[in-house]
Amino acid sequence: MRWGILIPILLYAVVLLAIAWWSFRRRQAVAEGRKTEHYYMGGRSLGWMLLMFTLLASGASAGTFIGGPGLVYGEGYGWILVSVFQVPTAFIALAVLGKKWAIVGRKLGALSIVEMLRHRYENPVVVVLSSLGIVVFLSAYMVPQFVGGSRLLEAATGADYRVVLICLAALVAVYTTFGGFLADAMSDVLQGVIMLVGAVVVWVALLSAAGGMGAVNDQVMSTAPELFTLPGPGGFTPQMIASYSLQLGLMFGVLPHLAVRAMSYRDSRSVHTAMKVGPLVMTVITLGFLTMGMMARYYHPDMEVGDLALPTTIVEVLPAGVAGVLFAAPLAAVMSTVDAMILVVAGTIIRDLYTAYVNPRVSDGRTSAITSATTLGLTALVLVLALNPPDYLELLVIYAIGGLETAFFFPLVLGLYWKRANALGAGLGMAGGMAWYTVVNNWAPELALGMFPIATSSAVALALFLLGSYLGPPPRREVLVKFWGTQAEIDRLGDAARPAR
Repeated sequence: MRWGILIPILLYAVVLLAIAWWSFRRRQAVAEGRKTEHYYMGGRSLGWMLLMFTLLASGASAGTFIGGPGLVYGEGYGWILVSVFQVPTAFIALAVLGKKWAIVGRKLGALSIVEMLRHRYENPVVVVLSSLGIVVFLSAYMVPQFVGGSRLLEAATGADYRVVLICLAALVAVYTTFGGFLADAMSDVLQGVIMLVGAVVVWVALLSAAGGMGAVNDQVMSTAPELFTLPGPGGFTPQMIASYSLQLGLMFGVLPHLAVRAMSYRDSRSVHTAMKVGPLVMTVITLGFLTMGMMARYYHPDMEVGDLALPTTIVEVLPAGVAGVLFAAPLAAVMSTVDAMILVVAGTIIRDLYTAYVNPRVSDGRTSAITSATTLGLTALVLVLALNPPDYLELLVIYAIGGLETAFFFPLVLGLYWKRANALGAGLGMAGGMAWYTVVNNWAPELALGMFPIATSSAVALALFLLGSYLGPPPRREVLVKFWGTQAEIDRLGDAARPAR
């Protein structure tokens, strides 16, 4: 056991548990009727720093810190090129969606994107389809997060993979279950700062030890020149690059665990500052860690598992104490992403399905308690799924991201900005898009037309959305008032403002 590395990581875990305890005490003090809102959205009170770091920490996952460098290690610079598209994620999420989501969400009291869809389309099929998409694809997204964190700890400490997986899952379960959204957001600030500082320090340390990026490139070029060309081993043709710009750039902000954070800011000053600073921080984090995949190849050119390239290199090149502190950066990315996802999936099951259709009379306090129990159950489920990890985490991450974007991009964006959008269009777009995406990924890759499946899946989803919206009846006047009217107009609607179940 490498105690020099393990001790700083254990101290980091203690700090996270302290944050969870503090958040739990604050949650207990919240008045009945506001406990659920506090658990899911922290009372909609995030300032710009909390907002920015919780968005970035939730978006920068194991894919950025473990899977991404692993793919650069195995398939070259093409992965850095396409990963740059995720740099403006915070800006797009807040500018295009978050600002209006937050305004409408406050007026309607909505705490999730499924709840927003329920108000907008008033159709149980749309609610069930969106809930199903969240549960399936976010669960798939959570698995590589646990795997990435466990591989990181395995390489860092020398402990058995299954042991560290169970410990990691237990830590996430405790501080997410008891702390809720506020604990996640507070820990995201700590984790975001660690990520930012860690990206810079690890990058400089590895590069200095190698003698500069020129020395790294010269050595890798002499043994694997294909890693420097396009399309390269990753198959990055112009069509593939264009489709990745959709998946990792334009459409990335609709991921449910990011969208709910974009709705939680305190005021307009907070959101505008986060929009300006977020892309700068994300640039440092993305470019810093991905280029380290190539540095890892300089030190270890023949590793069988690409995801272990960066953790192994950090352990062998840096002093134990320094490595232990720096390992907290990718571990922070993993934990901040998975805790955000657990909250979203638990909220979907309990608020959007159970309390909406099964037991509408359940009390606020009871809902909060059931959600905590569901959070524990979800963590245990993902733990079991992570016991048999895939070779490349990033591929599973990309699969899950594409499925979520196909399901939610058009119903959310067009639902906010196009008054004609209706339930038939949303249902057809979601069902057709997800079905096409699943078929192309698993059985008919030729239907992707040489691109990543997100491109043709999005085209199918958009075509069906437009077709259904023009064929089906327009939304009720009350729906348009709720999304485009004032609070006074909504209040005058009375019971008519409530969505049909």
